Amino acid sequence: MTNSKPKEEPIVGQVSPAAALFQNDDDNSLAEGFRDKVASLHSHFDRDKDGFLNHSELRGLQIVTSGNDMNQGLYLMVCKSIGCDPHQGLSVDALKLVYASDGADIEDDYLKVFPKKELKKREEEKSNGGEDDGVLEVGEDGVDIST
Repeated sequence: MTNSKPKEEPIVGQVSPAAALFQNDDDNSLAEGFRDKVASLHSHFDRDKDGFLNHSELRGLQIVTSGNDMNQGLYLMVCKSIGCDPHQGLSVDALKLVYASDGADIEDDYLKVFPKKELKKREEEKSNGGEDDGVLEVGEDGVDIST
């Protein structure tokens, strides 16, 4: 006799976390800051502006955020694990999936790529007498809309 858990039935109207990543941008299932920051990182490193991060572009993101290089083999493994065509690269939705996985930190990576935006925001808050709530709000193209 095997010890197996009964299959859990999804609650009606409930969406799995993975499915939430790809829902309409108007849906509040993911924090807007998460979506905006992933989109900003993707746009920043998508040098050819084709909407996908190829090996060279994803390698650049990896080097800037972790200091580690990304060889072609690792790139192929990443693409395979998230179902992307390595010839095309990672879409914004695929990068959302990467950042939703354990061990990924969008906040840390965003600050490494855009440190001046955060510094400017904090300086403005201090000069306006406002308290820093630690929450960054980012619009399209990484524009800070916190104030």
